[in-house]
Amino acid sequence: MTRLESYDWPGNVRELENTMERAVALETGREISLRVLPESDRAGYSGASSMGVPGSQTAGFPVEGVDFEKEIAEAERRYLQTALEKAGGVRTRASELLKISYRSFRHYAKKHNL
Repeated sequence: MTRLESYDWPGNVRELENTMERAVALETGREISLRVLPESDRAGYSGASSMGVPGSQTAGFPVEGVDFEKEIAEAERRYLQTALEKAGGVRTRASELLKISYRSFRHYAKKHNL
């Protein structure tokens, strides 16, 4: 949290929003760790974000880019399926495991045909 607060966020809210969405999609644990944050956020503000600079090489980020919406949708589906499996198919328990409302769970389940 301290690292995120100390970063200058030259892209303002959009940069923060994109960083958080990416971190949530990539994180496998219960808390966001430094390893899923872009280098510039981990080290504090050090000029332009390397993810926003054309031609820069960020570890694990393909040169040709990514289909962001597809990646997020796949992550959502994986989390929903895993939560359903762990909850034995009980949707209310799955929503609790994901720490979202049952209504949100139903929305995502319908979106992903689960």
